[in-house]
Amino acid sequence: MFRPSLRSDCALISLLVLSVILFVIAQSSYKYIRANYYEEKVQAANLMNDYLEIIRAELTARDFVFDPIDDHYKTGLIGNKLSSITTSRGVLSEKQTALNPNLAAAFIQMLKDAKVKSGDYVAVGITGSNPGTNLALYAAMNVLELKPVIITAVSSAMYGANREDLTWLDIESILKRSGRIEFGSAYASFGGRDDLGIGLSDSGIEAMRNAMRRNNVPLLSGNGLSDNIDLRMKAYQEMLPQGERYRLFINIGGGLANVGSNVNARLIPEGINRKLAEKPFDQEGVAMLFAKKNIPVLHVLRILRVARDHGLPIAPDNLPKPGEGRIFSSRIHNLWVTGICLFVLVAAIIAVVLFDRKDRHFMANLVDPDEEL
Repeated sequence: MFRPSLRSDCALISLLVLSVILFVIAQSSYKYIRANYYEEKVQAANLMNDYLEIIRAELTARDFVFDPIDDHYKTGLIGNKLSSITTSRGVLSEKQTALNPNLAAAFIQMLKDAKVKSGDYVAVGITGSNPGTNLALYAAMNVLELKPVIITAVSSAMYGANREDLTWLDIESILKRSGRIEFGSAYASFGGRDDLGIGLSDSGIEAMRNAMRRNNVPLLSGNGLSDNIDLRMKAYQEMLPQGERYRLFINIGGGLANVGSNVNARLIPEGINRKLAEKPFDQEGVAMLFAKKNIPVLHVLRILRVARDHGLPIAPDNLPKPGEGRIFSSRIHNLWVTGICLFVLVAAIIAVVLFDRKDRHFMANLVDPDEEL
């Protein structure tokens, strides 16, 4: 004959409620794990933020008019759509994304991945096309105490450092005067087609010459692209102290002297390249020539991809604070709390089972009055 268990509905409901509570506690309990090179990353992000503040203060003192739409961060580092030194198309969101101070942390990661260390010499080729990216790189190199030898193509894509009175060389000079950087461009070229500014107006070429003169940066210019590539390689070698060697070549953007051609700029894998010399290219640039010397190449072209890969927001409404984002730390469930919740739940289930067995044993010893009749 069926004998009902003495387990109460109240006990089962209590067990259900306890399970839900423990699940919620375990699910909402997190701890933060610091990423590799956390201290250097935070330091670089803060330093880039300082760069932005110094430039903003300098431009404000000059009564500079910040673009309220394109440059709502009020950095002065979002250039015009067109100017006499504009060479190519540019993506506004890319320039805005690069102004995030935490981009400097991404460069810390990339430079660490390249195995460079304090005191290492690195050859650097940049353009004026994305000032934010340049600042992020400078902050990272500063924190890691690298010794960069920099050659800059002064012209710029749309929305970059393409104002005739505020080229990348001028931005560098602001930071030098503030004492925040001790390095800068050793040479400059015109950039653009064949690295000679072909297609730009005479006024644009003269504006770049003026920028070089007022910032005391000598012009590096030959008779054509191949000549300019050779001149750059010679300049890099001449500026390297005897007995030293470059540990890395860093290319930011699509400067033709650095990558050889516009096609090459997209064919070169982004990030650290250790086997670039094995790949065939119709026109070799500085990056390929360094690769043939068994020197790794860090190639950064699409900054939106860099941002996505490192968890940085794309063109945010407001610039993030230094130290924010998964590039600094990651959130994981707290296994200690989860383990305790599991232990409590298992203990509760065992208790219910044991009490149920006791109740069943008690019921088995009861005398059924109907059976005695």
